[in-house]
Amino acid sequence: MAREKFHPYRQIREVFEQVLAASPADETELVWFEHLHGVASHPANGSYSESPDYVEEPRLTVLVRIVEGGRQGWHRTEIAEANLLESGVRQALALAKIQKKVRRRPVFPTGKRKLEFAHPLEDPRIVDLDLEAAQERLREWCGDTIHGRLSWTATRLAVINSHGLRRRSDATQVTLETACGGGACSGRAAGSARSFDDLRPEEICQRALECSAGGELGEFPQGALPVVLAPEATAELLNVLNTFAFSSRAYLDGTSFLARHRNDQVFGRDFNLRDDATQVPGVPFPFDFEGSPKKPLDVIVKGQPATPALNFFQGSQAGLKPTAQAVGGQDSLFSHLNLLPGDASEEELLAAADGGLRVGWLDPPECDEPEQLRIRTTARCVRRIEGGRLGAPLPDLMWEESLLSSLARLRAIGRDPVVRTMPSTILGAITAPSVVLGESDGFRLKD
Repeated sequence: MAREKFHPYRQIREVFEQVLAASPADETELVWFEHLHGVASHPANGSYSESPDYVEEPRLTVLVRIVEGGRQGWHRTEIAEANLLESGVRQALALAKIQKKVRRRPVFPTGKRKLEFAHPLEDPRIVDLDLEAAQERLREWCGDTIHGRLSWTATRLAVINSHGLRRRSDATQVTLETACGGGACSGRAAGSARSFDDLRPEEICQRALECSAGGELGEFPQGALPVVLAPEATAELLNVLNTFAFSSRAYLDGTSFLARHRNDQVFGRDFNLRDDATQVPGVPFPFDFEGSPKKPLDVIVKGQPATPALNFFQGSQAGLKPTAQAVGGQDSLFSHLNLLPGDASEEELLAAADGGLRVGWLDPPECDEPEQLRIRTTARCVRRIEGGRLGAPLPDLMWEESLLSSLARLRAIGRDPVVRTMPSTILGAITAPSVVLGESDGFRLKD
């Protein structure tokens, strides 16, 4: 059993309680984050970049945070011996001496609020998955024509602090990425879930088939073009928003547009973004890395950004309420972003972007100008839209544009969301439907 490779909770509790009792700090918090990761692939016709197949042994990270005299210090280690963690507390105390004071106390949350979370978080079949079993599932799902890549994690998280807070949870997550066809004619799709039962691999494979195209490449249309973004592409843009605009680090450093435009009309009025760790379909989780219980939170309301992600300490710095979004390290990120769907069908989305493009996949965008959210990325699985229907495929395109500008031209939102884990979603995922963006002149043929 793979779960037997994880440290038992009894041992975690004993070590943490010993360190907590010995800490001289005003406030002390200890976080145990242990996870294993695996990747398996199933080849088919067509090119598809991938990493080698593997299953890792569980990796451990222990976070030590303290508050002394209103100043916070921290320490990170991969060794969980009590004497070394006590040394980590002393190092955190030394670091705290050079940090700024905060006004609001306590800095860490209390354990008064009881956790009530109904959604199952762990699938034993994922915990015990090995390469052979993963590859067999891929063969069953993908057949001979679809390339599949399955990645999975199993996690053990525990948080305790000197205010009596005690949280712990095990969780699994699985992601299927598929590709059908080769080159510019290929179709791609992806999906994520906590369990195999919620993954719906048949639907993911079907979406890749439907997006693939045959025949010769079409001519790239000139001028400003409306664009339909597939759910997987929409999720990439939300990942950029999360990282460069809504993270606590970006907000407090002043590099986020949110530092100047919170509660301003920035995006289209149909743009409603919520962080909801209780949602299924989704990848739910009950608390953050400080042990604060998750609850639904509006991030953008009718195009107006409402709040960055903040832990207790950062909320004190910003003069805003904490949002239960603490992650490992001195940052906070929304882990369960959900772009609220509209009522447009796929046919209605294509009709709204007639004469333009449909983009099925985006490479992870680069963002060189965070204040304007100016992105540069490669658009793949691109099709022309002709007469309200998918037309000829196009070669991969370069897309450069301000994300603020493009999302301000939001024209329609689809009704069928897709769940996809992203680099910014620690223990969570982004849930997003297709969207239509108004005319963009940022697409061009790659050199």
